[in-house]
Amino acid sequence: MEGSLATVKILDAQPNERYHLYRTSFSSNSFEKIATTTSSQFSDTEVDPSAGSYCYYVKTENSCGQISDASNSVCTIYLKGRGRTLQWNSPFPGHSNLIQYKVSKIDAPPTDVSDWQYAERFTLPNQSKSNDTYRVTASITIEVNGQVVTTELYSSLYELIDLPGIYPPDVFTPNNDNINDTWVISSYLIQTFQLKLFDRSGVEIFTSDSLSNSWNGLLPDGSQAPNQIYTYVINATDFFNENWQQTGKVLLLK
Repeated sequence: MEGSLATVKILDAQPNERYHLYRTSFSSNSFEKIATTTSSQFSDTEVDPSAGSYCYYVKTENSCGQISDASNSVCTIYLKGRGRTLQWNSPFPGHSNLIQYKVSKIDAPPTDVSDWQYAERFTLPNQSKSNDTYRVTASITIEVNGQVVTTELYSSLYELIDLPGIYPPDVFTPNNDNINDTWVISSYLIQTFQLKLFDRSGVEIFTSDSLSNSWNGLLPDGSQAPNQIYTYVINATDFFNENWQQTGKVLLLK
């Protein structure tokens, strides 16, 4: 995969050879011939790799007209996500244990968000934001004509959309003026919620298992909490059944 195109590269190409290319889509197991070329590189402009994975194999025809058996198949890497969890397919079916992957956020330049790994799955960190775009790089070392060659392939792009979030205010003022009197935490796509709030000594002073149960600035004994900075720990589950933990501080100011 090169950019937004599915590109087949023939690493062991020789002069005076012709290449017969065959393709199958992610929704079919039937390969069909799509092209014959003398070039060692072919870009398939008739497919959209962002819609799913496409697999290819090649038959080589030499100068005498003899056609080889089909090569091993190679597939475009289709990157998909569910919340912060990314998943993708192996570009070389049956050889997954030889391939390493890393996940990068597409910036200028791209920023790696994972180390090299063998798993075809990765959970993005909590700092990930909606509209962040990611790509997976696959690296495999193979032997070509007696030489060891390391080659890299790139996945389709994945953009985070509708990412769950938790939004605690930084300050609130419980002074009974009916303005910002309670610490109301808002959220998006959150299914379960648990909050623990601590004073500066580390004493737990408030808990809640519902976003509708907001802190009104009172201590457990019913007295007014003093002006100070309080710390919180939020554990939540989103609608993708992924766990979130968020920590921070809130200033009570009367």
